[in-house]
Amino acid sequence: MGEMTLKLLLGQLGLIAVIWVGMAIFFNDMNEASKIIFYLVTSWALFLLVIIIKTWIRERKEKTK
Repeated sequence: MGEMTLKLLLGQLGLIAVIWVGMAIFFNDMNEASKIIFYLVTSWALFLLVIIIKTWIRERKEKTK
């Protein structure tokens, strides 16, 4: 189960990364509402990164037991 969870999280991070790069290209053309959405996407990507690292460490500890 843990491996499947990690794959789903990595897939979601990949999709968010594509969206983030697309938004970053047009950052200078964004209005205030668009910038808020950009910051929310950035926050979600960072949150996913933390969850992925936490899941990976937890799985690694379970394998050593």
